[in-house]
This record gives sequence, C-alpha cells and structure tokens, in this order.
Amino acid sequence: MSLPELSTLSRAARRPDGRFVVRVATARDVDAFHALVIEADGALERHAESLDANRTTIERTERSLAGTASDAERSYLLLLEDAVSGEVAGCVQLVCSIGLDQPFYDYRLGKIVHSSSRLKSYRCHDVLYLCNDLTGCSELHSLYVRGGARGQGGGAQLIKAAQLFVAGRLPEFAPRTIIEMHGVRGPDDASPFWEAVGRHFFKVDQRGAERLVAQGRKAFIAELMPKHPVYLSLLPESAQATVGSMHPDIAALAPLLEKDGFHFENHVDIFDAGMVLEAHTRTLNGVANSCEVVAEAAEPGEDAQSWWLAAGEGEGFRVTAAPGRFAGDRLILSPDVLRRLGAPAGTLVRALSAA
Repeated sequence: MSLPELSTLSRAARRPDGRFVVRVATARDVDAFHALVIEADGALERHAESLDANRTTIERTERSLAGTASDAERSYLLLLEDAVSGEVAGCVQLVCSIGLDQPFYDYRLGKIVHSSSRLKSYRCHDVLYLCNDLTGCSELHSLYVRGGARGQGGGAQLIKAAQLFVAGRLPEFAPRTIIEMHGVRGPDDASPFWEAVGRHFFKVDQRGAERLVAQGRKAFIAELMPKHPVYLSLLPESAQATVGSMHPDIAALAPLLEKDGFHFENHVDIFDAGMVLEAHTRTLNGVANSCEVVAEAAEPGEDAQSWWLAAGEGEGFRVTAAPGRFAGDRLILSPDVLRRLGAPAGTLVRALSAA
C-alpha cells in the first residue's frame, strides 16, 4: 500500500459513525473505479491507469463470485460507498493467492557471518535476499479513500470489511495474509532505498517501475534486480535507515494493524523497503472475533454497543457500522441499519465489536 491510502486509515481510526457502506464491485462500477485510480495519481500502484485494465479487475471479481476464476486470478474488489449520496468514495482489494501466475517478489532480511579463526575476525552482516517466500499468501492491497471522505472512518471500515468478507469465505483464502506498507521517502518524494539499489538496475524511476508492475510486466524484476544478497552495510546510511520501516505519517497505523493480528516477519518491499506485515488469516480480528447472529428490527436504545456489521453474500455483501444491543441470542438493530445492509429482520448478520 502507498502513503495516501494508509495515512487515510490512520486518521480514520475512530469510532465508526455509519456514514458508509462497503460492498462488492460490479460491472456498473467500472467508471467510478477508474475515476478512483486516476484521482489516486499513483497511490493505487497495482492498477494501471487504463479503463480496460480496471474493467478487467472488476470482471475478475465477478468470475471469482461465480466460482469460475482460476486459483491464480481469484480476487475481490470492495468499494466504499457513501450511504446518503451513493458516491463511490474508496476501495480495497483482496487477492486469495499471490504469485501463482507470475512470481511475487520481496526482500527477506537475513544475516551472513564472515569469520576467520586464524585472523580472529568475526563479522555478522545484515543482508537482503530477493525471494518468493510469500508465494501463495493472501494479500490485502489497494486501500484508498478519496479526499472528501478522509478522516470520516472510511479507511477503517474498508479494513474491517475485508476481514469480515474473508470470514464469510474462509476456505478460499490462504493460511497467511499480508499487507505491504509504504516505505520512507525523502522531501523530493524519492525513496532513499530505491535510489541506492533499484536506480542502478532500471532505466526508469520508481514510479515507472511501479507502472510496469501494474501493467502485469513483473518478469523484469527477476531479470534486472541483483541475484546476490544485498549487504546493508554497503548502502548509504539514509537507505539503511529505511529498511523495514514505514513512513512517519502512517506510523500510528502500526498498532491498529497489530491489534487486528498483523505483525512484521522480516520481509520488505523490493522498491522502497517498506515493511510487509503478515497475519495468520484465521486469527485476524474480523475472522476470529466475529460471529453470525440473527438480527431483529427495533431501536437498540442509548446503551447500545457499536458494531461492524456484515450481511449478504456475493454481490449482495454489505458492511456498515451501527449501534446494536443483544437481547438473548439476537442482535437488535434499527430498521434503517437493516435497510442499509439489505438484510430483512430475522436474517443472519456477522457482527464484530467496534468498541
């Protein structure tokens, strides 16, 4: 994920107010999604700035819902929609298994020891190995919330909605899920790590390399990147300091993702060395701590608790935030909330505490 996407979420980590609904993208959303990609101006770096490419992304979602997508292409695009205006205000994408059609590359932090008993010399060096260790993992990426909706809880809702979606289709997802974090950049928006490493092997700048990846041209990474371990001690100090870190503007996000079950396991992005967070899918907050309950229509009262709520399947999947109160084994929700979810009274909803 890139900085605009994640800074949106860190500012939006507050009590949800139910302004938005998250739903699955359909063919009707091609133009709206394409407009998001253009507006993001590189923030949605996995998506080419092409109407046809963005249509293909949604078609892949439709094939995945229909059960006709291959294991390599199965993925789901979720959209954030303003519940009042109907405007598409953001997105997030879930990929069930990465690296099955083209290799998924990252760097793994490791160590190499150089030792000589004769010279009584021992040196332990931190190094980066180009690897495909995360092949087969599920991935959450392309989180973006447009300017007018930032700071309103939309980013947090997209993250929770993704987990609730996974909870409802758990067999489709891998045992591990990852999120690539945005790395440190300088005042000129250039990554010190890219300037120290990638710049020497590519004839394009970092944004140009990211565009090639968005177009599906990933083989160049293996063809051009160094095959041998990269010794961190040989890099400028400014580049060394960025390895396994994240941009200061999104540092507040780390505890929130850790609370949901994500943690750092020594993998970093190949372009800017931003940390890759990993989680055991079944232990994600929205998977492990959500439950299906029968919803009843009534006003829940002033003592109601705040919930993330999901209902429906396939194209009918919806997530919103709302107050609710348990009465026995049933969750009392207002009729307006049930209408927002497209769920009649007496049906099952999946609930996750937002407290």
